[in-house]
Amino acid sequence: MIEKVVKELFGVEDAPKWLEKEVLRKIEESGMDIQSAVHYLAPLIAEVHRANISKYRPGGSSIRKASVYLTAELLERWGYKVEFVELFGTTLPAAVRGEGRYVPVVPIFDTKKKSKYLAAKSKRLMHSIIQISATPEAEGVVAEVLRVEKPPYYYLYTYADIGKLVEEATPLTATVNKKRGKIYSYWKFFRERGYLVLVGREIGGIAVDLLAVGLGKYAVVSGNSGKKVARLRKFVDAIYLV
Repeated sequence: MIEKVVKELFGVEDAPKWLEKEVLRKIEESGMDIQSAVHYLAPLIAEVHRANISKYRPGGSSIRKASVYLTAELLERWGYKVEFVELFGTTLPAAVRGEGRYVPVVPIFDTKKKSKYLAAKSKRLMHSIIQISATPEAEGVVAEVLRVEKPPYYYLYTYADIGKLVEEATPLTATVNKKRGKIYSYWKFFRERGYLVLVGREIGGIAVDLLAVGLGKYAVVSGNSGKKVARLRKFVDAIYLV
């Protein structure tokens, strides 16, 4: 119930422990119902939310790390089911075109060595691969990361007809990375609920796969030792293991 009222007011579906305690305290003190208590606490909630978003607002590096998920979202907006496939020694989002057949999309968000390598490799399979470029220095379908002041805070956009490009491509076979798909499901889970979601961030000196920021902070982690996860609990409100 608290999450729903917060969502209505601030666009993020969140109720960390500190907010639950404040709401319950206000109910006990004044006899308010939950909705009235949340509205009463709105200035405090707004201040915390604004400070969190300001602190974690993504820069260029964060956006580049999120490129595969932003590209996957773009494919889903065009109506395609997405899997993450292994190609050229990396993991790429791909439109599913049948049982075990995919059209991978290579997102190029910078001109660093790895991106140049991927661009060169994708040229060899140009009839089966779509290359999206969010930097003017690289070839590919021109795309842009748009930043907005409300959820989802940043997303990938292109004027190109992605559907036509996918349909005209020759699907190929590839190995699916199921763990990356699981992480993406968390990306969608938090983005749909109005969180600012970041990829490959460090919090408390510990690297996490995803960090979702709302009124609280929530980490998605994989491949971490129990000791690191125990330390991480000091800095976030909840941890989701992949």
